[in-house]
Amino acid sequence: MPVSATTLLLVNPASRSGNQALDPVRSVLAELGPVDFHTPASPDRLAELIRERGPDSARIVLGGGDGTINAALGALLECGRPLGILPLGTANDFARSLDLPRNPQRAARVIARGETLAVDVARVNDCPCVNAFGIGFGPETTRQVDAASKLQFGITAYLLGVFRTLRRQPAFEARIECDGRSLTGRFFQITVANGVHYGGGMTIAHDAQLDNGQLDAVLVPHRNRLLLLPNALAFRQGHTRAVPDVIHLRGASVEIETESAMDVTVDGEFLTTTPVRASVRRRALTVYAPGLGSDGGAAAQD
Repeated sequence: MPVSATTLLLVNPASRSGNQALDPVRSVLAELGPVDFHTPASPDRLAELIRERGPDSARIVLGGGDGTINAALGALLECGRPLGILPLGTANDFARSLDLPRNPQRAARVIARGETLAVDVARVNDCPCVNAFGIGFGPETTRQVDAASKLQFGITAYLLGVFRTLRRQPAFEARIECDGRSLTGRFFQITVANGVHYGGGMTIAHDAQLDNGQLDAVLVPHRNRLLLLPNALAFRQGHTRAVPDVIHLRGASVEIETESAMDVTVDGEFLTTTPVRASVRRRALTVYAPGLGSDGGAAAQD
């Protein structure tokens, strides 16, 4: 078997389901050729392994959540190999954007079928971003959810964080520029997505796509804080225009300035601060996905 048939399989054991038995997954991937399997002790080691072993592999498969993918993203872009995803994290929003099955063995079967999609990658300041970045309510909620809570409660841990954050999160002044359109206001949350889903299954916009060269921004004015819960269904389905005063912008570039420096989560991780300048690199990453159509999504699979 030629070396080029090898699958480099990297699993983050610190992800919520990263310690589950993966023999069925490895059996599926072995249908494609040899499987070079590693469970690095630290997410920092993911990029090193991709740079070391990725060039001799046909594909790279990552087991973990959005943070795992982000930790490896720079090296993945350098390596240029197609990416397969086993959704072993807590929120798995990028996997959800790709309509990947939540079951790891079924996700591996998607890889074995060989269907791929070239998706956009955003750059947020100096950080690559495959799914979304946020300022305000989202990062504060992330701060309220520790690793132990995520392991014990899964996505429910984020709901607990939401209730804690609703009690304490202050508003912030910000100026946003999106493809030449500029606005200033006082906001509770700003989310900008390259992907379709964020925040554990919320939909950024009902017509968002992974490969259209556009970023979707949802801005929640501070006066709408109490509308978040009663309008949760509209947010979840991406119908933000149905929520009073919520602003939806779309463009190839977004710039955000705040009155003072604020933390920014990129793919769920604290990676940078405001001011933020974000742009899109068109179809920069090839991923295995189950027959996505031109609408940016396919029927969800379990």
